[in-house]
Amino acid sequence: MKRLIITKTPMRISFVGGGTDIPEYYEKFEGAVLNATINKYVYIIVNKYHDENKCLLKYSRTELVKNINEIKHPLIKNALKLTNSWGLDINSISDISSGTGLGSSSSFTVGLLHALKIINSKKISRENIAELASKVEITLSKSPIGKQDQYAASYGGFNKFIFKKNGKVIVNSISNQINYELLKEHLLIINTGIEKNNFKVLSEQKKNIKKGGVYIKNLEYIKNSVDEFIKFLKRNDFKLCGEIIHQNWIKKKELSKDINNDYFDKIYNVSLSCGAYGGKILGAGGRGFLLIICPIEIKKIIKKKLNKLKILDFNFDFSGTTLKTFE
Repeated sequence: MKRLIITKTPMRISFVGGGTDIPEYYEKFEGAVLNATINKYVYIIVNKYHDENKCLLKYSRTELVKNINEIKHPLIKNALKLTNSWGLDINSISDISSGTGLGSSSSFTVGLLHALKIINSKKISRENIAELASKVEITLSKSPIGKQDQYAASYGGFNKFIFKKNGKVIVNSISNQINYELLKEHLLIINTGIEKNNFKVLSEQKKNIKKGGVYIKNLEYIKNSVDEFIKFLKRNDFKLCGEIIHQNWIKKKELSKDINNDYFDKIYNVSLSCGAYGGKILGAGGRGFLLIICPIEIKKIIKKKLNKLKILDFNFDFSGTTLKTFE
């Protein structure tokens, strides 16, 4: 057994296709998503605890537990169960707080499982890490989420993920096909300041998917936009990319009444009035960061208009989850 493991796992920004990675949708119609990881990370430190009969867990709170059923944190509890791990000191650190729509819970889970497997001297592929993380979050912890975040955190970079009806996920990297530095110059990620759990939004989306009708039509539109977005992204046509995201945002807002609010509309409309091409709330909606695609020369104008809000300083990540071991 390794003595100490540190994993570093990126968060992600989603462009198009969100919502089609939910099992209720892809098991019937197949899903597709395009996202990219950024240099905002969740760090997991796992060490052998001096008392092999206990676990010390440190995240936003601290737990010292004698058995697994005492653990309050569902992701840690189920990850330990799944990997048959115990007698550990587990500590997590994050560059950005949870509840902001950047997939931090999946980054946490991916990083934790990566560490647990390695500290138990077991090799694991990126695909298996992503699948185990999906199992911990969706199946064991009953989180009403999809599978894009776990795969993004595990693989890193720009990827189109295809979610097959049988649960298989196909990973198509486009990292070497786009000018990501130029793309970054056309992006603004605005912090709305709202941090909260997204389970209500996602649970309503799941219920609405089962109803069919306009909800399925909207998700079909969103899914079909993925290849269109990629086509224009490769051409550096950020105007058309922005217009696609704008139309997707209109469709996505119809999936749940809690995805959007007047405050988001105000920020978004200010950006559009300054000349932005389009944008969307990252993640399931109702919180977090607003992604804007705009001309480079417009960025300063938007920042000035929204000077009370913080702009996220970021770069893209291409490594996915990584680790260091110490004997």
